[in-house]
Amino acid sequence: MKKFLIALTGASILVLGACGGGAEEPAPAEETPAEEVPAEEGAEETAGATYDAQEAEATYQAKCMSCHGGNLEGGVGPKLTDGAYTYDEIVHVLAEGAGPMQPNIVEGAEAENLAAWLAEQ
Repeated sequence: MKKFLIALTGASILVLGACGGGAEEPAPAEETPAEEVPAEEGAEETAGATYDAQEAEATYQAKCMSCHGGNLEGGVGPKLTDGAYTYDEIVHVLAEGAGPMQPNIVEGAEAENLAAWLAEQ
């Protein structure tokens, strides 16, 4: 029983450590205008960037929700609501990582679409 509890504790630490846990602020992003993502049916616009909300939500659920929560409320990772981060900050963190978050979890147009959506939440 004692070995089981030690193994369970160790496994829990590894799992939680992999998702992050630091409340470290992202490094300031360079001031570059957001590239426009081609407008599609159901696309919305934010800060000059067009985004597909359904695609962004699907990306978030697949790659971000486990650490940032189902409603972007935070958990292991920081909360992503109420304008917590700008589009440029989100793009920077997605590309470079921050704290325990690994870089390039989401890349290219998918990252830009997700960043535009998150900046509006």
